[in-house]
Amino acid sequence: MSATANDQCPMTNAQLARARLRPLVIGHWPLVIASLVIPAALSSAAAPAPEKAKEAEPTPAARAIATIEARLAELRKEGTGLALRERYEALLADASAVLEAHAADPAAARAHWIIAGCCEALGKHPEKEAAFEHYIDALLAHSAAPAAALMRIEVEALVARRELFAASKLLRLMLAKFPDGPEAAWALYRLGSCYLLMDHFADAATALGEVLERWPDSPAAAQARLRLARASLAQGKAADSAAAIEAYVAQRPDAPQRDALLFDLAVARYLARDYYSALVAFQRLVRDMPSSPYVPIARAAVAKLRADTLNRLSAHERDHER
Repeated sequence: MSATANDQCPMTNAQLARARLRPLVIGHWPLVIASLVIPAALSSAAAPAPEKAKEAEPTPAARAIATIEARLAELRKEGTGLALRERYEALLADASAVLEAHAADPAAARAHWIIAGCCEALGKHPEKEAAFEHYIDALLAHSAAPAAALMRIEVEALVARRELFAASKLLRLMLAKFPDGPEAAWALYRLGSCYLLMDHFADAATALGEVLERWPDSPAAAQARLRLARASLAQGKAADSAAAIEAYVAQRPDAPQRDALLFDLAVARYLARDYYSALVAFQRLVRDMPSSPYVPIARAAVAKLRADTLNRLSAHERDHER
């Protein structure tokens, strides 16, 4: 007689107990999970979210400055004519009052900038320069970078309007505030450029030469070298300018603004009456840098120099035949 399955695989009491409990556990597993998860979720929902840090309320000075700065922006959109003079004067008075009433609040320092803007519109240039310097000093008391950035912006605005004397004064002030480092290199280079535009060629050469001497590897140096060559040309020192450019181009074949340097080299050779070298320099520019904006002028110069050379040869032959 064959044995039954139970007789073949007898189960212990412990195995029987686990077998009986398994359906209960599996069948009620969602309830077990719920009993664990729901209280945790409820406690999490009940816990208040962390409060965000409240932003600091603007001070009375900051609110007043924001108001008058907005007025200045709107007024500038209308222009600076005589019809607006009274409104600029009123804004200037309000900015001065804010500065006086909130002198202890750092936010009030911005009033100096608003005063400078009003004075510029009113043609009060000494007052504008004084107010601007006060604002720069206030910025420098906290951080040099914003002060330097603002001075650069103001210089470029003055140069764009060809207010070169005012720009040169501001650049000298910048050099006094930043006597060394990249800001000084930039200010001295821009000062030399302003002198060049003002036809103060000797002053330009001095400033630009100092940039090359003190900061030869700075970003300003490449520009300074080009401007210095042009200052030398303007002073009638064509041979010196050509020699300096030739040496630099040979030393730095990857020099920034290489096309401008080659163009100035060709012009310097021409002004030095070295026409053959000028022709070679113009041809070099056309060959090496065909996409340069100087190329159309260089091509015209090549054509003229070739024609002049042929005319001189023809004249020489005619004289020799006689």
